[in-house]
Amino acid sequence: MHVQGRGLGLRREFASTLAHEPPRTDFDFLEVVPDNWMRVGGESARIIDALAERYPMVAHSLSLSIGDAQPLDRDYLDRIKAFLDRFGITVYGDHVSLSRDSRGYLYELIPMPRTEASLGFLVAKIRAVQDHLERRIALENISYYHEEPGQMPEAEFLARMIEGAGCALLLDVNNVYVNARNHGWDAQAFLDALPADAVAYYHVAGHLDAGPGERVLDTHGTDVAEAVMSLGAYAVRRFGHRPVVLERDNNVPGLATLCAELNVVYQALVPPKDDTP
Repeated sequence: MHVQGRGLGLRREFASTLAHEPPRTDFDFLEVVPDNWMRVGGESARIIDALAERYPMVAHSLSLSIGDAQPLDRDYLDRIKAFLDRFGITVYGDHVSLSRDSRGYLYELIPMPRTEASLGFLVAKIRAVQDHLERRIALENISYYHEEPGQMPEAEFLARMIEGAGCALLLDVNNVYVNARNHGWDAQAFLDALPADAVAYYHVAGHLDAGPGERVLDTHGTDVAEAVMSLGAYAVRRFGHRPVVLERDNNVPGLATLCAELNVVYQALVPPKDDTP
């Protein structure tokens, strides 16, 4: 199922409302976390079925843990594939991170080591996942707050991952901004170092900024900052028009407010064409 334009990250706060009202026209598609919907029954199953009838969807999971040292969870991949096939979802991805160890899932997105050895291991796992799912996947750059010395620069690591595995990038503009602020590098130079055809779609979200000298926190709980929208507009000029998803996980406002913000963000990133002769 093809998606384009403006997307909302689906949240429980408004899922039922969307499922029971006529289709809205102030967004174009939904981003769904399959982990939350793969094994549901009853009313939850009816909600996701109704949403799939009303809106195109992309899927973005939390538990692939592509960066860990454990064997792939084939049962999890089977459930993901069944979900994607059931709803005709062609765009699926997760994060460039690990979220489990030998004892199980950690329910956190932990940055993986950016080394030659881990890159080779990562590329092999991505290829295996894509073969299993019969889809190219889109992996998201995450925010992180500690930088181990001697690691490969993140942009180089991502570029080589994309080239080696043939995967796509889910470009989280807010995470680029947050990491650039916290680790003292240039956000635009980071984007310039990525392959020009790599991006499947964009994430934008809010962060907490306590001011100069303080860490910027990726909270998904505030409005999108002007600086993030400006960086997003630069990304669109660099990588081209792609779908844009607004993420809001905390302090979620009403749907009308959320959709209004999505449209402000989208117009900042993708200005309407001037048809004046």
